Amino acid sequence: MLTREKELTEETIGEDQTDMRGVRYEEDGVASAVGAILAILIFIFLLSLFVTSYVPAEMTSYEEQYSSALTNEIMQFSSSMNLLSLNYQQGETMSVTFDLQSGYVPLFSSPTTGELSLSSSSNGSAGYIAISNSRSTVTAGGVLTVLTNNRYFVDEALIYELSNTYYEQYGSSPLINSTLAFNLLQINPPTNGSINLSMNLVNMMGGPLSISSQSPFSLTTTALSKETYQLNGNITLTYSSIIGSELYDSLQEKMANLKGVTLSYYNEGNGNDRISIGSSSAQLSLSITVLTVMVDVNGS
Repeated sequence: MLTREKELTEETIGEDQTDMRGVRYEEDGVASAVGAILAILIFIFLLSLFVTSYVPAEMTSYEEQYSSALTNEIMQFSSSMNLLSLNYQQGETMSVTFDLQSGYVPLFSSPTTGELSLSSSSNGSAGYIAISNSRSTVTAGGVLTVLTNNRYFVDEALIYELSNTYYEQYGSSPLINSTLAFNLLQINPPTNGSINLSMNLVNMMGGPLSISSQSPFSLTTTALSKETYQLNGNITLTYSSIIGSELYDSLQEKMANLKGVTLSYYNEGNGNDRISIGSSSAQLSLSITVLTVMVDVNGS
């Protein structure tokens, strides 16, 4: 009997040890699973921190650099128009390279791609202007617009229109805008008591076109013709423009020191504006130069 009880006791102890080993094995498995889950959670946290903090900051920097580069490029375009007019030779060409793509963080963000558009404007559409006195009218048209389409940095528009270059910043109320370069009107020394003004107009052909490319491309302008006109007496500017009354503000600032000259602004509706320039003390003499160019796009 003692021997039998001893065997039963040893079997029981053996079974208990086996059960204990099983419990230890299950505890090790749970610890491993918890560790793996914690590691995944830490990885997700770090990844989330990277995506929500580093990526926006880096993309903001990339878009700021890209916007600055586009500003330089449209200013180069404006300068090329001035050079083609000053040193006019029929058939002469100038090119400006535009890059509409920003840098980006691979795998986590896509590059920002802007849009460039050209409108060969006619009466009633943006970029059109008619300058007249009581006897004759001189017209020109065309507007070049670059939209940055920024997602992290401020969204901007750069506009070359009516021989001027404008900047607009979206997302603010009221809209932030400014004149980067004003080349429409020049004030010349007076002669024989008259007020001498000159205007440079660029008539752009080749539109409408719209480009949104991730590869750099060249915008090539070819001088087709250059014509000059002389208008005397009170002057009326009738124009359609996406910058609206800002043209009047620029003219008013430019002519602030001219004594006896009056400017009046009228919004005629339907996108049309009118500015009247007159003088009660002296004769107004306006010389107008119209440069007509063909705008083409070449990949690079």
